[in-house]
Amino acid sequence: MNPYLTQEEIESLTGKERPGAQCQALAYMGFVFVVRPDGKPRVLRAHHDRLLGIDDTGAGRNKEPEPDWSALDG
Repeated sequence: MNPYLTQEEIESLTGKERPGAQCQALAYMGFVFVVRPDGKPRVLRAHHDRLLGIDDTGAGRNKEPEPDWSALDG
């Protein structure tokens, strides 16, 4: 798998077609990215997944932790 989001994925994520607008949208959403010499942003897939709480299985990681109820036992 490509370590970077594809251009189509970046367009879908940002809702923008122009690279300059994509960069603005990514910065607004808190993504770290680099700009290629052609002006197009590059986002690491791992960063995208981490920021959105996606793990290897596609399930969310940002679930509320379950309390340890064992302290209330007896």
